[in-house]
Amino acid sequence: MGGEGSMMHAIKSFKYNRSLLKKRKLKSKEDVFGVKSVTQLNLKKSSPKDMERIREKIARRKFQDRLTSLWAVLCMLVLVLVFYLWFS
Repeated sequence: MGGEGSMMHAIKSFKYNRSLLKKRKLKSKEDVFGVKSVTQLNLKKSSPKDMERIREKIARRKFQDRLTSLWAVLCMLVLVLVFYLWFS
């Protein structure tokens, strides 16, 4: 009969894979990923002048983002109004 050899191979590979699964002895997440080590960060100290410059830069970027968002919303409203008037 055809196919007996392929089924025998499937049965053997299934048994082999099952035997491999039984050999695992990992019981916790630390066995797989390892224990976390403490990371030391070396951050440079900023002067008050640097901090002020950073604050100003962040404030400028925030203002530009808000302005861009406002323009996008206004353009979308105008487009919706134009399409509404055009197709109604």
